[in-house]
Amino acid sequence: MRLQRGGNATQVNQNAQHKLFVEGKDNQEIDPFVIKELLDSNELMAVGVSPMGGCDNVRSAAQALTYEYPCYYFLIDRDDQPQETVNRSWQNFPNPDEYNMLIWHKRELENYFIDPAYLEKSSFLKPEINIRQRILDECNRWLFLDAANLTLYSISRHLPKSLPIRHFRDRDEFKNQDEGLLKLGGLSTVINDIKTSVITNLERDTINQLYLGFIEELSGSIIPLQYGSGAWLARMSGKQIFRAIANQCFLVPDLEGNIVTGKEQNKAIARELVKLPLQQQPEDFQQLVSLLKSKVVAF
Repeated sequence: MRLQRGGNATQVNQNAQHKLFVEGKDNQEIDPFVIKELLDSNELMAVGVSPMGGCDNVRSAAQALTYEYPCYYFLIDRDDQPQETVNRSWQNFPNPDEYNMLIWHKRELENYFIDPAYLEKSSFLKPEINIRQRILDECNRWLFLDAANLTLYSISRHLPKSLPIRHFRDRDEFKNQDEGLLKLGGLSTVINDIKTSVITNLERDTINQLYLGFIEELSGSIIPLQYGSGAWLARMSGKQIFRAIANQCFLVPDLEGNIVTGKEQNKAIARELVKLPLQQQPEDFQQLVSLLKSKVVAF
């Protein structure tokens, strides 16, 4: 198992007993950078934050480390995961049986930074900008592509990375060659069932229904999108929308007065917002701080 691709857990602050592993290739990516700022601003400097690459890396690390290191916690994007899975991760946290894993209620961390009520608190917002309308316009541009990408996420769940075949353990079932052949012959049924499931889930009509279902979920049956209808603010790709909105609507100077752009601009906007009082933060941010504080104090 290679857990270091895209991230290096050994670079975590070794003085931190409690560690939160998140998505991102290094500490300058927006996820570890912003989450560390949020925790430090709320008296959680004792919690180290470490990037572990993509979602699969974080999951692999969680499965490998949780039981040996009960003060290690893991946080991933929602992507296309169902609401009940997300809710359970917060209700049961920390739960070693679920690898001390939290899943954002929104699709990606950046989705919290495309909420107009939150962005309006930024001192970097250009005064003449109607941020609510800009966000709405940008999301309308991406609606159908985003629904297609959510469809791809869903399809990928029907393509198993490996067959669910486990090693045999009962020696009494293998007294001779014929018994061995009989047991191995049963694998063909398992494999054929998987093939049938994959074919069913990849039929054109099934894919079309998935796509239309995601458009319905995002839009609430109202196109163009409108505030108050559908899950588009939470379920569309916050990464691409936040980048576009930050570039269009914000002006971020550095210490010398030069205008910052790109990733540094995005991080500066997010950093200023997460330093606001906790009661002004998104609900998930408040709950993350509360859950981690309870663990640090209890420890």
